[in-house]
Amino acid sequence: MASVLTLALVGAIPIGVAFVLLAGLRWSAARAMGVGWLLAGGIGLTYWRMEPDWLVASAVYGALQAVDIILIVFGAILLMNYLEGSGAIATIRWYFGQIEEDRRVQVLLIGLGFMTVIEGAAGFGTPGALAAPLFIGLGFPPLAAAVFGLFFNAPNPPFGAAGTPVIGGTGAVIEPALSGSMGTGEFLALVSAWSGIVTGVTYVFWGLLGVFFLTYWFGQGDDERRSVTRAVRSSLPIAPFALLLGAVTGGTQLLIAWFVGPELPDIAAGFVVLALGLFLAKNDVLIPDSEWDFPDDSTWSDTWRGGLDLQEISRDRPRKEMSVLLAWTPYLLVALALLFTRWPDLTVAGTEVLAWIQGFTVGLDSILGTELGYTLQYLYLPGTMPFIPIAVLTGLLHGMDVDEMGAAWRRSVEQVAPAALTLVIAVSMTQIMIQSQTNAADLLGMMEALSRVLAMGAGGLLPVVSPWVGAIGSFMTGSNTSSNILFSVLQYDAAETVGLSRAIVVSLQNVGGGLGNMVSVLNIAAICGVVGITGREGDLLRKAIVPMTLFAVFAGLFGMLLTYVLVPGLF
Repeated sequence: MASVLTLALVGAIPIGVAFVLLAGLRWSAARAMGVGWLLAGGIGLTYWRMEPDWLVASAVYGALQAVDIILIVFGAILLMNYLEGSGAIATIRWYFGQIEEDRRVQVLLIGLGFMTVIEGAAGFGTPGALAAPLFIGLGFPPLAAAVFGLFFNAPNPPFGAAGTPVIGGTGAVIEPALSGSMGTGEFLALVSAWSGIVTGVTYVFWGLLGVFFLTYWFGQGDDERRSVTRAVRSSLPIAPFALLLGAVTGGTQLLIAWFVGPELPDIAAGFVVLALGLFLAKNDVLIPDSEWDFPDDSTWSDTWRGGLDLQEISRDRPRKEMSVLLAWTPYLLVALALLFTRWPDLTVAGTEVLAWIQGFTVGLDSILGTELGYTLQYLYLPGTMPFIPIAVLTGLLHGMDVDEMGAAWRRSVEQVAPAALTLVIAVSMTQIMIQSQTNAADLLGMMEALSRVLAMGAGGLLPVVSPWVGAIGSFMTGSNTSSNILFSVLQYDAAETVGLSRAIVVSLQNVGGGLGNMVSVLNIAAICGVVGITGREGDLLRKAIVPMTLFAVFAGLFGMLLTYVLVPGLF
């Protein structure tokens, strides 16, 4: 009988090779994961001696699970493209430029408010892609726009695109690990709640930390002139405003994640903090008397500029296309629809809304004659309800013509197609690794062997290690959802082996997937392309890795506190 370590080393080959191809050779995610899929299938057939029909059924099951995720992504991107095409996004950008000229206030309102709403509604890199040009239009150096387009999105991806990382990521792979000890929906509710605890507490200081890095990295010009003392002095006057907005963002996110579920925390938190922040800024409450600004742009280094023509940037300021309320209306409708359809125990005319919606299903009872089955809850899935209907409604509300709406559909298909292929391959590969536990060689499954080695290596320090595992997953793939697909079962089984809370460890995996987005090669390359500083990826990575490390250390230590002191008996 092969040792657990040997099994883990062999089972790690598909993920390890995909990692090298992605991060080392910079292959596309689809190509790299495709090679990983072939390796997983080959190893499953030969080393684990999986039955061919069982392996194929496992792969098909994974591909069908990916459909849920793809529909959510498509619906979210479709709504975003309708808003871009109608001019709503331009209006939202214009509005931020009219409010407050203090750069510290601007970065907090956009980072904690705007980006949080966009992550909750769209996810998949959209917040940074929208916020970075907005920062540049307001007068931020291009490097700063890229840095804070990544920084402020770190606590949000665990609930991105209406909860996709939890529902479509962890939810797509966790059922076999639960083995009937708890329902999948019940476990995902725990993951949502405890992810919200970690990110909610993080948000309390995240805004102030962002202001500190803003003033430290971009307040004194050249690197040689940086001063921690000067940055602290520049940050202290805005500290009450930053701490209040951070606490409100985190508190709202925590409460919604705990009591409602993973679909709404980001959207709700973003709107609440935007309303509060705009009110305070307009009425000069907690706003410092002296404004803080960057050094004159004539002193900006090539590193800050990234080779961009600043005169060209200044002419590309956003304009108002419609009323601000009308621009925000589709997002408000999404928030209301999700709240109405996800609120626990909400009853209308004697019928529980949540149960009624979940009752509309299509699927397969058996895939290729196996016990594996697939069910699509098409009215419960955020992509099909409410994203796509509200996107169509947006076209009518904003007066778009047929050509504009058609362009939005075409762009969405073009944008989602590569991600769809990657997700199908990634979920299918992961299911092969999970289902390899059913084999003729009487061996532990690939994922189970990996989890046991992780448990043996980390031991009681597993909560410290878990966020880093999640971060590695999103570093590889650029996606919190993909990270959860790859590693949720691994983390669950490792926690079970060590005897720690499975819900908290999987929640730390989910949180780690979000913070890893800050340093993902794919995300960094994408945002550098958006702001026009391609070639400066190394400069951005060196800055992004600092807050990512702080977040990972904090999440791990907080996870230890939860596991051993506050809720030691949690499932």
